[in-house]
Amino acid sequence: MTKISDPHVRIKAATPDETSARLLFDFKKAALRGDPTALYQAIILCGENQLSMPDWLTDHLLKLIANYHLGKKPSWKGAGKRPLIVIRRRFENEVRRRAVIAVRAWVKDKRKYQAMPTACIRAWNRQDYLHKDFSSDEDALGFASLGLQDIKLQADGPILKCSTRTLRRAMADKKGAHLPKMSGRIASVFGLTDPDTLFGYDKPLKPNLK
Repeated sequence: MTKISDPHVRIKAATPDETSARLLFDFKKAALRGDPTALYQAIILCGENQLSMPDWLTDHLLKLIANYHLGKKPSWKGAGKRPLIVIRRRFENEVRRRAVIAVRAWVKDKRKYQAMPTACIRAWNRQDYLHKDFSSDEDALGFASLGLQDIKLQADGPILKCSTRTLRRAMADKKGAHLPKMSGRIASVFGLTDPDTLFGYDKPLKPNLK
């Protein structure tokens, strides 16, 4: 009987290059800090590049699967520390920060409109808001808030709260800034919106960009 462990049936995995090795190391540190998305980022990286999974990732996955079959739950101490809640909060803050950063860049140079929230781009295209009316970070916070209002990041979830106060707090959240970015593929695993669908607009704008 042929076993998967037999050398002749194994698929040779590539050795991580310098960039991949550094990313895997960053994901390991993030996972140890308690960021559950780091595991999924590492799995996708290995899968897309046909890399062998490092021992820390294999051990972590084996432990998760074993605990699932044994009926054990992860021991996350404190309120609001369950893995799914951590992921959702991380995702919400990332969307908020991305919106503010994009609008800030647009305020400085209107040719950089393509990274803004789609609602902001459409409002500017309709001339509801003029570029010359924006000149400060406070203006950027207000416009970013407008662009994200009434958005649901998950089909059955609440509307994302995006007041300027909330956005200012998200920008000041240094703890989340060093965590791996959540991709659309990771988001879809948890029933969340692909963050890229909230930003950009594929129709040409009417305003003169010169």
